[in-house]
Amino acid sequence: MITFSFIPKENEFENFKTIYNQLREKGISGIETIIGDHLDFSEYKNYPIKGVHLLYYPTWLEFWKGDWKKVKEDFYDDEGIKNYYRSFKKNILIETFKEQFENAKKIDAEYMVFHVSHVRPKDIFQFDFQYTDLEVLDECIKIVNEVFKGEGPLLLFENLPWPGLNFRDYELTRYFIQKVKYKNKGFLLDFSHLICLEREVTNFEEANKFIIDRIGKMKELKDYIFGLHVNGVKFDKFLDCDFQNKISEWEKGDRYEKFQIELNHMKNIDPHLLYKGNINEIVKYLPNLKYINLELGFSSLLELKEKVLEQLNYLKINS
Repeated sequence: MITFSFIPKENEFENFKTIYNQLREKGISGIETIIGDHLDFSEYKNYPIKGVHLLYYPTWLEFWKGDWKKVKEDFYDDEGIKNYYRSFKKNILIETFKEQFENAKKIDAEYMVFHVSHVRPKDIFQFDFQYTDLEVLDECIKIVNEVFKGEGPLLLFENLPWPGLNFRDYELTRYFIQKVKYKNKGFLLDFSHLICLEREVTNFEEANKFIIDRIGKMKELKDYIFGLHVNGVKFDKFLDCDFQNKISEWEKGDRYEKFQIELNHMKNIDPHLLYKGNINEIVKYLPNLKYINLELGFSSLLELKEKVLEQLNYLKINS
């Protein structure tokens, strides 16, 4: 099944329907979306939703563990904290994901995507992490096992480049999936997240080799990869830049100014461009793959259609 990422907004269903019907003729079967407050929940039933990408807090570990000194370093004051988390109590994370889980069931989603990752804002410039993959995984397991109980859609854990689930360590990846109690579980492999911090990957041919090599190192765990996020990066040596001036500018900004700097920085690291490698070659190494999602950046529905069509040129499953 091939889908594309799309977050619907008010008063755009008719335009979406026109474009979606055109894409269906090319092999698209639905969308992966985020359920949020940008659309009345009753309207989601109008959309061909196959997957729900659950809400994601890039920074959450210090809040969850009650390290308020670090939380205030990142969010300044009570207003910043409340705007980000909607509460001062750690259980807001549990409550939010429980609501998302229930909503995914209500709209009959086939799968859900969950980010297993944590990064503090300044760390996206410096890569000087004060926490380990294992620490992030262990705390995330507590949340996952409290939220996801009983029957429900397939729960896919997505790799990110930051500490947590990044597919760099087979033993840690196996440890995580074994600790998750929810039975209907697996992994979602995101191309860009796997390669975006790898300086030795400089083109799509090297990206293909890197991804296939990483899949091989996952051994039997590759059988748990049920989903893909297809997207590409710039290969422009952005990570070789000296970010000191950017960090200085970031440090002087207020929370909004910092957020804009962080967002622009991340758009350079993970821009959600087309993946122009041999996707079919990668798919051959994933025997249980069920869902291929085209997760591409766009600024209009017309641009989305054009990008999806172009990306499909690199994805000829039956060829």
